[in-house]
Amino acid sequence: LLLLLLAFQPVAATGCAFGRVDFIPEKEVLHWQAVASANECCELCAQTPHCAVWRFGQDECRVGRAAPEEIALPNARQLEFMEGELSQFFHFGVPTFWDPPKEYLYSKNPTYHDCTTTTIDHGNQTAGYYPCLNPDVFNPTALDTEDWMRHSVAMGMKEICLTAHHEGGFALWPSKYTNYSVAASRWRGGKGNVLREFADAANKWGVKICYYLNVAADGYMTEVAKYSPQQFIDRQVGMITEVLQDYGPVNRFWFDGTHHYPSGMNEAELWRRVYTAIRTLSPATLISPYRGDICASIETLYTYSGPPSNSTDTSNCGKAAPGAPVFKPTEMHGITIQEGPDGNTGALPTYWFWHPWACAFNISGCPWVGHANASRVFNSYLTTVGHGARLNMNIPADRSGKMNASVAQVMADVGRALNDTFGVHVAAALNASGACGQGVVELALPTAGQPFDYVVTMEDLARGQRIMNYSIDYLPVGGSEWQVLVPPVWKTSTAVSDRPDGHDPRDSRIGHKRIDIPVVAARASKVRFNCIESLTADVFVRSFALHVKRVPWEPSDDK
Repeated sequence: LLLLLLAFQPVAATGCAFGRVDFIPEKEVLHWQAVASANECCELCAQTPHCAVWRFGQDECRVGRAAPEEIALPNARQLEFMEGELSQFFHFGVPTFWDPPKEYLYSKNPTYHDCTTTTIDHGNQTAGYYPCLNPDVFNPTALDTEDWMRHSVAMGMKEICLTAHHEGGFALWPSKYTNYSVAASRWRGGKGNVLREFADAANKWGVKICYYLNVAADGYMTEVAKYSPQQFIDRQVGMITEVLQDYGPVNRFWFDGTHHYPSGMNEAELWRRVYTAIRTLSPATLISPYRGDICASIETLYTYSGPPSNSTDTSNCGKAAPGAPVFKPTEMHGITIQEGPDGNTGALPTYWFWHPWACAFNISGCPWVGHANASRVFNSYLTTVGHGARLNMNIPADRSGKMNASVAQVMADVGRALNDTFGVHVAAALNASGACGQGVVELALPTAGQPFDYVVTMEDLARGQRIMNYSIDYLPVGGSEWQVLVPPVWKTSTAVSDRPDGHDPRDSRIGHKRIDIPVVAARASKVRFNCIESLTADVFVRSFALHVKRVPWEPSDDK
């Protein structure tokens, strides 16, 4: 009888008696306020439009929408992509060999894209091909793609994105669909084939093949050959087909948003045919970074409103939002090996192709060969891969066709630093899960007070991206109260950025990997990970570890 009476208490009339839950994802909360009882909380839900669930605890009431039961999940290829962490962009083509006039060489931003820098007198370098460079300009004296792989693997690169044809249209293979390629050059008597040697070397070394092949930008076909719109489309699709059939397996195509095509061309038709060719001939090939399977972003958020992955829908990635229906991994441009007046500064100019005369504003010191040092490259890893993304870093070959010796040493030093720092740990916990809250993972140091420099957290992305905000605490040696080691992020801040130049603010998520630098030099006995906001009640932490910085360019104190 008592149970029946309770069932007919006034609270039941509101319709929310059965809506009490232990957790409401932050994005589903409609309102919260202090109340004195569960009944008041239930009444608040009844009075709030669209409320379906309510939570009462510690004199606080939260009311909200019912959380969706499913979240976006990655496919196997996307998970594999995130595991790779490091991609090397490789600009190599006729611009590598351009000798600019001094008035351009000393200008503010003397970087060059073939066929588009049309206000400069190139003299014999453009003979017969103006505004594009003459193919004979391309002449590497000692092309060695094995050398490329050797140094890339030493740094830890898992993929190289080679400019098979850049915006000017010069093809690094003897394509039957263009007259602007290595076959038209003097290099090796017109018999050379960079893509053949590149693909063979990459497959030998286990490096995944990626091509930048911008089908919507071909200066030669547009300005010199003057092909019709339909001819342009047919030839670009033909070139994509050649590459897929003869120079793979192609792990990924990297298409940017630049355009240089005949007036009146139907760009939608071009992309439709290109996507159809890729999905038909090589379904496993990924498409990136502004449409397709992977999205370039400044955030560590992998869910988008855009079209499904591995489809022929050519729409862009859409808007990133927590809980959006489509999973797309994030790629970030870290740094370029040559940028800034000294080659080692996050400022203009950005030298995409190798420039032995990287000397903007350095008139008295030119020619100046400048490039990033190992410390700057290492920091780029921390602020891209360490902020949940895959790092895409531009490191091209020089005019010989080999890696510059000084750059190769930087790559080796960075690879050693990554291995020595993150290949070993002070302490680690694997495969932890639980309700979003304090102490999802708790880690005891083998030796209390042992120093560490980085806290590395990895989310189990096979279950989707769930964690939306977090903090990390430590228990001081001999202490009984937890202290803040890494605070949560409540708003964007330029104090910690996703790039060394500070352009991209830190966000609050974990994703594939988050490398945090403690805000205090802690002598800890324990460290714990706290989930503050999530998309679901339960969260899954793949790894939680402490690491010591060990890099060859700094003295070691044998931590």
